[in-house]
Amino acid sequence: MAGFNPISAINDINRFRQIAAVLFRHGFGQLVDQIITADTPLAKIISKLRRDEKFTENEHSTLARRALLVLQELGPTFIKLGQILSTRPDLIPEEFIAEFKSLQDDVPSFSFEEARTQIENELGAPIEDIFYSFNKKQIATASIGQVYTAVIKEKDENGIEKLVDVVVKVQRPNIFQVIQQDIDLLYILARLAERQSPDLQLLNPVGIVSEFDKAIRRELDYNTELRNALKFAEGLKFHDQVIIPKVYKKYSGKKVFTMEKINGIKITEAEKIGCDKTVLAKIALNTILFMVFEKGFFHADPHPGNIFALKGNKIAFLDLGMVGHLDEEMRSKMAELLIALNTRDIDGIARGLINLGKPEKKVDFQEFKKDVYESMEKILGLPINEIQFSEILQDLMEGAKKNRIRIPNDYTLMGKAIMTIEGIGRILDPTLDLEKEAEPFVRKLVAKQWSFNKLSTDFYKRGTNLYNMTYDAPVQIMNIFEDIQNGNIKFKIEHPEEERFLKVWEQIIGKLSAGLVISALIISSTIFIIQTKESFTFRGLPLTLVLGIGGYTFAAVLGLAIIRNVKLSKK
Repeated sequence: MAGFNPISAINDINRFRQIAAVLFRHGFGQLVDQIITADTPLAKIISKLRRDEKFTENEHSTLARRALLVLQELGPTFIKLGQILSTRPDLIPEEFIAEFKSLQDDVPSFSFEEARTQIENELGAPIEDIFYSFNKKQIATASIGQVYTAVIKEKDENGIEKLVDVVVKVQRPNIFQVIQQDIDLLYILARLAERQSPDLQLLNPVGIVSEFDKAIRRELDYNTELRNALKFAEGLKFHDQVIIPKVYKKYSGKKVFTMEKINGIKITEAEKIGCDKTVLAKIALNTILFMVFEKGFFHADPHPGNIFALKGNKIAFLDLGMVGHLDEEMRSKMAELLIALNTRDIDGIARGLINLGKPEKKVDFQEFKKDVYESMEKILGLPINEIQFSEILQDLMEGAKKNRIRIPNDYTLMGKAIMTIEGIGRILDPTLDLEKEAEPFVRKLVAKQWSFNKLSTDFYKRGTNLYNMTYDAPVQIMNIFEDIQNGNIKFKIEHPEEERFLKVWEQIIGKLSAGLVISALIISSTIFIIQTKESFTFRGLPLTLVLGIGGYTFAAVLGLAIIRNVKLSKK
C-alpha cells in the first residue's frame, strides 16, 4: 500500500476547493452545502472555503447550460467527461446531452520534445530510426493528445519498399495521472452527494463516474483503436467504396498510434471534389446498417468529422475509438422491434421495447402502450422526407426509460449512431428513407433467426444445457439440504403486517389443533363405548363406558369453547 504523500494530499485539497468555488460561481452552492453537511474530514475542509464567489442568476441560463459552464471551467478531465456523457442518453437527460455536445477541447499544446520523449519511450528507439521523416508541427491538439504527420517506409505486397504518408497520435505526457487524480476526487464527491441528497441518488452519480472511468481508460489505451480498426477493416473488406485507414502495429503502442493518412474532406462537403451526394448518403447509411445488423459492431460516433468523402464516390471512417457491440440475441430483438415499427404495430412496439430492456419495476402495459402511441402519432400523415425515423426510435427508447425499463447502453449507442448517420444522409439527400434502406437487413436477420441451421443449433444448445442441468441437479439439491441441515441457509419471511399476520395464524393453528383433539376424543370415546366390557368397573359402571362418556363430554366442552372464540373474534 502506498504511503501518505503530503504534496499529493495538498494538491487534492486545493483541487477540491477549486471545484467547490466553480460550483458556487455557477449556482450549484446548494449542492456544495449538501456535501459539506456530511460528517467527514473532506466536508469540514470544504466548509471552510470562503464564499467569495457570487452567482448572478440569468433567466436564460438553464441548469444544463450552467453544468456546461462548470465542465468548461474545470478543464480537460471534466471536458472529456462532458464529451463522453453527450453520447450516453442512458445516463443523463436529453437537455444535458444537447448542451454537452458543444464541448470543445480548449487546451494548450505540448512541445515537440515532450512528444518525442513519449514516442521514443513507447516504441523503444530514437524517432529518426523509426520514421523516415516526422513533421515537428502538430496538426491538431486535444485534451488527450496531439496529432502529427510523418512518413514511414513500408513494403508493398510485391516486397517493394515505398514511402507511406501517415498520421501519428501522441498521448499528452502524464495525462493518465492527471485524469486519474480528478476521477478519484469525482468518486469521493459522487459518494458524498449520493449520501447527502436523495434527489441526486436518482441520477446515480457514482454510476456515471464509473462509466466515465471505464470509457476514459479505453480511450487512453491507443491499442483499443488499433484493434477496432483491424476489426472494421476485416468486416468491410468486400465493400470497395468504404475505406478503413490502414494501421501500423510496428509504429503503435499504448500511447502512440500510427495509421494511414487519408486525403479527403468532410462528407457534408463532398460536392467540392465532384462526388455524388445521394450516392454517398446511401453508402454511409448502408455501411452503418450492415455493421449493426450483420456484424454486430459499429462506429458509435459517425459525425461528419469522422467520415471523409474521397474521390470516386468513396467514404472513409476515422476515429474508431468508440464502438458499439450487439450480440446475435440483441440484434434479433432489435429486428423484431423495427418490424413492428415498420408496420406501425403499437402492441408489438411496446412488447419489443420491454424485450429490449430490463424492467426495474412492474410495467403498466396499457399505460406504456399509450406512451408508444403518442410517440408514433408524430409521424402519422407526414411525408417521407419529413420523418426522422431514428429520432422516433430514440424517442421510444426514452419513453421506455421513463417507464423504468433500463435499455442496455449498446442499444442507445446504436440509436445515436443511426440517428447521426440518418441526419448526415438527409443533408446529402433529403429524400433518403431509412425504413426502406433498413428493411432488407432486418428481413435477412429475421429469416436467419428462423433458418433450419439456426433452429437446430439453438435446439442443440438448449438440449445440452438441459442435460447438464439435470445431470448436476441431484448434487446441487443434496448440497442445499446439507447447508440447511448445517444451518448455513436461513429463511426469513417478511410481511407488511407481520405481527397481526402471525397472530391470525396462531389462532388458525390453535383451532385446527383443538379440532384434531376433539376428533380424536370422539373417535376414541366411540371405540370405548362399542367395546364396553365388564372386566373393569368404576363405581359399578364399566370403565370403558365411563371413559367413552367422559371423552364425549370433554369434546363437547372444547367444541363449545372454539365456537365461542370464533364468535368473539368476529366481533
